[in-house]
Amino acid sequence: MRFRHFLSLVSIVVPLSLMAATSAYADDLGTLAPGKLMAGVDANNKPYSYIDDGKMTGFDVELLRAIGAKLGLSVDFRAQDFSGLLPSVSNQQIDLAAGSISITKDRLKMVDFSEGYLTGLLSVATLPDSPITSDKASVKDKRIGVVQGTIEDTYSDSYLPGAQIVRFPNLNAGFLSMRSKYIDGFFIDKSLVDGLQSKYPQLNITDRLDISAVNLPAGFPMRKGNAKLEAAVNKTLNELVADGTWMKLYTQFHPGYPKPASLPPYEMKTGS
Repeated sequence: MRFRHFLSLVSIVVPLSLMAATSAYADDLGTLAPGKLMAGVDANNKPYSYIDDGKMTGFDVELLRAIGAKLGLSVDFRAQDFSGLLPSVSNQQIDLAAGSISITKDRLKMVDFSEGYLTGLLSVATLPDSPITSDKASVKDKRIGVVQGTIEDTYSDSYLPGAQIVRFPNLNAGFLSMRSKYIDGFFIDKSLVDGLQSKYPQLNITDRLDISAVNLPAGFPMRKGNAKLEAAVNKTLNELVADGTWMKLYTQFHPGYPKPASLPPYEMKTGS
């Protein structure tokens, strides 16, 4: 009887010990749930985060999976509109967000960011008969769509002076409005223009204006003060750059793009 009682105690203590170890591990990384990294993404944001054959994928998605694997965390992706990502991080509904989210001073008032892991170009996408040309002055008084909450939205006045800005909750809503000619152009990340061009070749979508965004690199937003998770993500990002994983994913999801002249981490330039 005493032996059986001992075994019963062991059966209780061991699982509790394992649970305590798991919780401690998760607490060490600052995640909301033990052993899990909850990431918010826009599911219609190719090539960064999108659904392909029923599975969430994209450059940011696969980079986060690689980060999770190194940290011993499973990654749970939660789809929502872009404009809700930062509030969800700030309100601790998710651990972080992903999808080429640029680091800006205004956003840093709400959340903290990982180191910059991506830079790129912004473009004004149009249909062939759009009145917009490669001359920035041609956007004056034209209806230009942006995704609400993006840097294209935030800096539209300085990037496209005189344009009438029309805001949409996500990429697909803006694309449909451009296709129906409700807007004259769609101001988005150049990689997103490439995605629309490959998906809808019959529309002959063009990118009339390219604007550099190298001063606003993308990072992973996390709740303010979560130093444990930020340190873990930054350390792992640097390891993935060093072992070639970052470049492998970059070339996979940016086919035809030249390799970057410099590798992450990228820093936000002052004044942004």
